[in-house]
Amino acid sequence: MKERIVEILEDKKVEDVSIIDVRHRSALFDYFIIGTVESSRQVDAVIDELEKANVPIHHLEGSSDSEWVLIDSYDIVIHLFSARKRAEYDIESLWKDTSNVLSG
Repeated sequence: MKERIVEILEDKKVEDVSIIDVRHRSALFDYFIIGTVESSRQVDAVIDELEKANVPIHHLEGSSDSEWVLIDSYDIVIHLFSARKRAEYDIESLWKDTSNVLSG
């Protein structure tokens, strides 16, 4: 499933996609997928494409016009940030002791 999500993000031109493996640190989910988006239209397009691909979406946090949207896909949590918010929250450094599976 994570590979399909990454394909969708790349198809929708999400930049700097990273997958962080947190299986050994979290009982709630297995992976974070993090990407940088440029607009609310891009966020909407990603969500639409995830739904079309039958990627299960349990919960959405934030709105497409905010600078951070969290998409809870059960075992995978997708974070879509503006460049500014991604730098501000710097999730990758919070999980730096985990294995970074993919970095784009």
